[in-house]
Amino acid sequence: MLGKLLIYVAFISSIISMLSFFMTHLGKKELMKYGRIFYHITSVSVICASIFLLYLILSHQFQYAYVWSESNTELQLPLLISTFYAGQEGSFLLWTLFTAIIGIFLLNYVSKGDRLEPQVMAVYNLVLAFLTLILILKTPFNYVWEAFPKEVEMGFIPPEGRGLNPLLQNFWMSIHPPTLFIGFSSLAVPFAFAIATLMKNKYNEWITFSLPWLLFSGGVLGVGIMMGGYWAYGVLGWGGYWGWDPVENSSLIPWIITVAAIHTMLVQKKTGGYKKTNLILSILAFLLVLYSTFLTRSGILGNSSVHSFVDPGAIVYLVLVLFISSFVIIAVLAIILRLKELRAFRKEQSGFFTKETFIFIGALALCASALVVTVGTSWPLISKGTVEPEFYNRMNLPVAIILMLFMGLSIFLEWTHTEKNKFLMNISLPVILSVAGLIILIFIGLRDPIFIILTFVSLFAFFINLLIVIRIIKSKKSTFGGALAHIGIAMFFLGIIGSGKYSEEVNLNLELNKPVEAFNYKFTYVGAEPFMDANNKSDTMYHFNVKVEKDNKEMMLSPIMYYSKFSNGVLKNPDIANFVSKDLYISPMGYEEPKLFSDNQVYELKKNDKIQAGELSIEFLDFDFGNIQKGGPEMASGNYTIGAKLKVTDGKNSEFITPKLKYENGEPTYIPETMNSNPVYEFYFKNMSVKNDNEGGSVATIAVVNLNDIKNGSRKDETLIASVSVKPFIWVLWTGVMILGLGFFISIIRRRKELLKKNKNPEKIIKPK
Repeated sequence: MLGKLLIYVAFISSIISMLSFFMTHLGKKELMKYGRIFYHITSVSVICASIFLLYLILSHQFQYAYVWSESNTELQLPLLISTFYAGQEGSFLLWTLFTAIIGIFLLNYVSKGDRLEPQVMAVYNLVLAFLTLILILKTPFNYVWEAFPKEVEMGFIPPEGRGLNPLLQNFWMSIHPPTLFIGFSSLAVPFAFAIATLMKNKYNEWITFSLPWLLFSGGVLGVGIMMGGYWAYGVLGWGGYWGWDPVENSSLIPWIITVAAIHTMLVQKKTGGYKKTNLILSILAFLLVLYSTFLTRSGILGNSSVHSFVDPGAIVYLVLVLFISSFVIIAVLAIILRLKELRAFRKEQSGFFTKETFIFIGALALCASALVVTVGTSWPLISKGTVEPEFYNRMNLPVAIILMLFMGLSIFLEWTHTEKNKFLMNISLPVILSVAGLIILIFIGLRDPIFIILTFVSLFAFFINLLIVIRIIKSKKSTFGGALAHIGIAMFFLGIIGSGKYSEEVNLNLELNKPVEAFNYKFTYVGAEPFMDANNKSDTMYHFNVKVEKDNKEMMLSPIMYYSKFSNGVLKNPDIANFVSKDLYISPMGYEEPKLFSDNQVYELKKNDKIQAGELSIEFLDFDFGNIQKGGPEMASGNYTIGAKLKVTDGKNSEFITPKLKYENGEPTYIPETMNSNPVYEFYFKNMSVKNDNEGGSVATIAVVNLNDIKNGSRKDETLIASVSVKPFIWVLWTGVMILGLGFFISIIRRRKELLKKNKNPEKIIKPK
């Protein structure tokens, strides 16, 4: 009840805060303080609701349906905390929580000077109002008897929870989703600034206030996306870091638009251009967050995405549609109402070969990429099918070439006029280094013409930005964040070329202790080892150990595979060996039990029956129950040993042998017996069928194996089926991602310092034309 009450308070206070700020915008300045007070009530209520849900999870309050559904008592603390956002309801609360917390900083930020506080906070509160409304309809605070009224009696408390999906039981679950949600939440800030500047009809200063937030959103969201990529690559065993899954794409699209908006904002700060473009891109980035939320949580991608949530229900579905529609309508109406003023913006063209033009072309390339991904991602809305990954790769390849080329060339172009000789001199060294690097890569194995072009422009962008970073550092300045981010994205594309286009993969059948060669390595499966995970005590997991040998050196790779009772299927985790030039990647695909005997070696015998098996005469005498009672409690427990008494004659000698079948927790294990004859035979007791005489009598099923046949290869031992791949230079990709993130955050610090400096010296502010 407390959790629901806090959400209701947050919803009502966000509405009051929004109306107070909006009335302040209309001239009722005395209402400003109420807007601030009720915003703090909203944020405190959301924070308290979140703390309460976390308390319910940590104290295992399984009478709450959400806690029961997502957690259990086995989970260790980090993963137990992560169940907060593992389901629909919790992830909505996490989004609301981060939006509320960011709003506290935003309110403090806009309250200093003329930073469009009433307008920004009115829009921002509307975002919070919708989020809290969704939480009212899709609450994590329902009791189990409220969630399942026909199945559970009021007051029932389940003794244990269902637990966290084993696919999510990983370190990355603790940081990847929160990072994405911080990025999603923070994109509401540039959106609020864009709508606010349309409300205020002032189009210059807002980018100064908005740019640090946009940089923050781009940096955090980009890092979150690639965390998910590494999770998929290093843990989930999907064989790659990006599969163009619709839900993966839905977070990528807003990020691409955010990066485009960052660059066009920089142009406006310098030249005053692209005012309309910046408004549209800032609005579009947040609207695409809402669209991605709709795709992910409406259930419409249930058959086309491994990430999608289930259908949230008709009411929540309608609220999601209303959420998106409302903000689309607000944005469109705001632009229409200011269309006359926006059309009045005209700027004298500065020529084609300028930094401004090339940055704009790069931004257009980013928008084109976002459009391609949006169309492919939205295809399930139009058709029952999905778009193949090749569509995205093929369509984005020329876009990537344009992006890298213009990203490199724009660095040494001036804002207005560029001297030709100076420009050619500046790019000459990067061109030489790029050609040299390209020749080396072609010698190594780069062949495809289109990828040769992409490699060259990526090397070109890398070396140009590297020179810029070196120059800036030598000048003892800290303005190299953008160039560092460009180095990261260039390395990212180079890593994609190596690990994607030139990755090699083969499926191997690794029979126990029998080496198989691939990629100049020798792979030998040496057996499986069971182990228990501290977070998942209900499933027995297995390390499938593979010895890898090359050049008299060896190492052990141990991918994981096990049957999950939670998901009712087999789950797999890869193992990876990292080298300077490549990753060696082993992902388990399947497992075949040892084949100890074939169907034609199996015989069924009733008591006192005799059969001829090759040179042997075999008589089934009786079952050997040992000290257990037939049909007694030991057999009912699933833990017992039973044998089949056989008399075997080879024409010369007779032996009495008793192959046995041992059951542990209902799982059978063969205990064979051997007849020391020539040839040597091995006997297995396969199963039994105990019946009365009037039902046909009891039957023993045995297998008789000539061990000479084993030497001829008729028996197949246990076999691991594994996908083995070599991914060249993938470390370049991951290094590029880290450098890209670092560049973003250095840029954030720089823009923050610039803003503080201008606040101290307002007379030095130069407004763009």
